[in-house]
Amino acid sequence: MKLMLASLAIFGAFTVGGQRIELAAADQCVAQCRSAHNQCRLANKAVSSPQCDAQLQACIDRCGKGR
Repeated sequence: MKLMLASLAIFGAFTVGGQRIELAAADQCVAQCRSAHNQCRLANKAVSSPQCDAQLQACIDRCGKGR
């Protein structure tokens, strides 16, 4: 019984740890998308650019597909 509980605790720790890694990777991906969006806006010298906004949305969508 103790062995079973220990196994479950270890498995749970790895499962939660894996989710944390996935979230960190997703956060990093979104941060890279936002950085690219800012560079696009600077290059276009525009505060609001439909092209840059579309690229940002496509990039964030790709980040979500990696989950």
